Amino acid sequence: MNWINLKYCLVVLVFILLLKSPVPAITTKCLKSVSDLPDSFVIQGDTIRSGMESISLQTDSLKRSGVLFRNYGFRPFNHLDSMLLFRPDSALNAYRKKQQLKVIRLMAEGKIPIGFFNLDYNKLFGYNLFEGVKLGLGGETNGKLSHHFSIGGAFSYGLKNRSIQQGEWINFYPYGRSDLRIHLSYQDLNLEFGGSEFLETNSLLNPQSYRNLLISNMFSTRRYTAGLEFRLFNTLNSYLFGDLSENSNTLDNPFLLAHPFNPVSLSRIGLKLRYSPGIKFELEDGRLNEISPSKSEFYLTVIQGLSIFGGEYRNPKIEFKGKFDLPPIGIGTTTIMVQAGLMSSKSPVFELFNGNGSFAGTFTLAAPYSFGTMQLNEFAATIYTAIHLRHNFSTWLFPEKFKTRPALIFAQNIGFGKLNPQFTPQFILKDYHKGFYESGFEINNLLRIGYLSFGAGVYYRYGPYQFSAMPQNFAYKFGAYLKL
Repeated sequence: MNWINLKYCLVVLVFILLLKSPVPAITTKCLKSVSDLPDSFVIQGDTIRSGMESISLQTDSLKRSGVLFRNYGFRPFNHLDSMLLFRPDSALNAYRKKQQLKVIRLMAEGKIPIGFFNLDYNKLFGYNLFEGVKLGLGGETNGKLSHHFSIGGAFSYGLKNRSIQQGEWINFYPYGRSDLRIHLSYQDLNLEFGGSEFLETNSLLNPQSYRNLLISNMFSTRRYTAGLEFRLFNTLNSYLFGDLSENSNTLDNPFLLAHPFNPVSLSRIGLKLRYSPGIKFELEDGRLNEISPSKSEFYLTVIQGLSIFGGEYRNPKIEFKGKFDLPPIGIGTTTIMVQAGLMSSKSPVFELFNGNGSFAGTFTLAAPYSFGTMQLNEFAATIYTAIHLRHNFSTWLFPEKFKTRPALIFAQNIGFGKLNPQFTPQFILKDYHKGFYESGFEINNLLRIGYLSFGAGVYYRYGPYQFSAMPQNFAYKFGAYLKL
């Protein structure tokens, strides 16, 4: 757990330094170099605090202003000159802020842009409970090298399980300035027992991804993948893929000793869908990137095992996840996430749904929309459903005029999972068909530094699967959240 805290503190420190770095004042000297701005640079609705009406500045107007004031010094001659200088300065400051947000978003996804290459700092220094500290190197070329392809690779070494993970991939973009993508890759890595496979990107902007730090049981896979990503329309992203893999046990630990399996070859085809109503995009370095997330998202993954190319299982697997907000009520706002899955009873043990627990100790990292008191791989299921409800009382208790408004959140999590009886005697597994229940309360945004906020919470487990000793049913959480 100390290494989790160390990585967490390092990431937080990087963001604090970035957010607290001063933005140099922009003077008439900067106006001379305004030609360096991209042609697509447009600031709309930039309200001046002095009381002037909203204005819209484009590149051409800034260039004309630069020529107009080229012979002026740092001190304006009269009030008119001062006001004219203020408008270009405001637009340029907004542009710099936009670039800063771009860097923060890339870093939240693990990317550090260095010229035509995006370095992946997760490969430089990573962590989870199973592999321990991971050291390595990885990254991918970006649109500055080419709009039609990108090449990437990575390797890392886990100090705890003493294994090397590595992979190489190439992406083709036939239309250049589009997110239509052909993907080819080979990866030798460790994956979580019963992990979900949704079309989503791990990012610090999504606190659900913090659960990856808590994974304690993994299997080894060597996987060849070919895929096609495309959009039928802006709000629906699709990924059609096929893969061949060799899967085996990794390091001996109590869970793996109780659930051993012989090496398994899988041949699969699948389709992943992501529907995001209200999402907004922007063309950036030749790619369509998300600049504003949608308030609701829906994921669907359909996978079919094949008996060709050495595949040993013909097992279908379907999994769904949906997150949406209920209509606002007088006492706050409510967000609900529904998740469900179904697979064939003839499936390898490492693909069984694991319950999405995030309990790795009495005091641990918060991972919203997971079961905070359920241990990882405590349960398994071939069919499951779960409901995660989070109600925020802040909009009811605190007016919008509060500069820092604490987020008082009540969380209710309920899950049901059933396991085919054939797995029980062989692998000593149990399901949660009677219902798993827990409730929690969080106080977030207690401290706000730039785009970072910090909070804490407590969860309690009850119902058919509660422990006889009451203290064992509690889980205490802490976390930090990044919001742009």
